[in-house]
Amino acid sequence: MDNELHGEFVLNGEKKKDALEDAPETPFMPQSSAKKHHNSPHFYSSLVRYPKNVRFADQEENEEIILIVRRHFITNMPWLASSIIFAILPFTLFPIIFSFSPFPVLSSQTLFLMTFFYYLIIAGFVLLNFTLWYFHIGIITNIRIRDIDIHGILYKDVSEAKNEFIQDVSYAQIGFVRSIFNYGEVSVQTAGTKPNIEFDKAPRPAEIARIIGDLLGN
Repeated sequence: MDNELHGEFVLNGEKKKDALEDAPETPFMPQSSAKKHHNSPHFYSSLVRYPKNVRFADQEENEEIILIVRRHFITNMPWLASSIIFAILPFTLFPIIFSFSPFPVLSSQTLFLMTFFYYLIIAGFVLLNFTLWYFHIGIITNIRIRDIDIHGILYKDVSEAKNEFIQDVSYAQIGFVRSIFNYGEVSVQTAGTKPNIEFDKAPRPAEIARIIGDLLGN
């Protein structure tokens, strides 16, 4: 006995399956059955698609993070370079200054304490700037867009808009450096009194704008 079912429903399902198999794979299909490759973000990641094992406050049960955006890592170079320069000063410039100093030579314990607090200040400077970069973040999900701006240790500004309130998205790259390293501003215009959202110094702004545009289409 043939146990295989036949009929209009099954045939239609087979046609749909064949149509899906013949359809070209699109680069981004947030609401489709396209296979999604989840990535593990690193501490230096500035753009991660479908991050693995990442959640944020107030995330809904059926809400999926599509994109995490930070400022391009190259924007950290000024304070990183300053930290390196100040870190090597005790071994280069300070001995020369002390050799011409009219003051008596300090004891080894005093020099150790001064050096310790000096590098403690540098470490605090590095930690502060890295924290301001790391937590200055944009989150794009299948439900909403959230922009978290950290302007200081005690000041945080959060802007959020549901995807249905997004009207337009655009990006801009101004300057030689931004064009070379491919980063810029992504502006998201929302409807009514909802605040507009901007990702500043974001890497690959054209790709981010395209992803948000695909969300509008869905």
